[in-house]
Amino acid sequence: MSTISRSKKDQMVSEALARTHDPKTSWEAADQVNTNRLEKIVLDCIKAHGNNGAIHDDVWNTLPQLSGKGGRSLNVREGSITPRYAQLEKKGLIYRDGTTRKGGMGRSQLVMYFNEKKS
Repeated sequence: MSTISRSKKDQMVSEALARTHDPKTSWEAADQVNTNRLEKIVLDCIKAHGNNGAIHDDVWNTLPQLSGKGGRSLNVREGSITPRYAQLEKKGLIYRDGTTRKGGMGRSQLVMYFNEKKS
């Protein structure tokens, strides 16, 4: 396991994230997550929606289409992709301007846009 430093928000800061009060199993699982791979997958999904942007439902529904590329299954859990939005936004690769759209369950979801200026 890698050396871990904690931020003011009580979160582990490393390549994989877990909260300090999470059980040991969560820390072990977080250490195994390939965040670079997941960020690329999520970024590709958001890019695929172009200027219209993508809500979470769009990203989730785009994953099966991307898995056909290269003949490999992405094998991604929904709970693994939602944390990537904040990471991609911090890196400046995507942005959210407050625009929302209704998701499949009728709730508003923030629209995320690919930041072409950053690529």
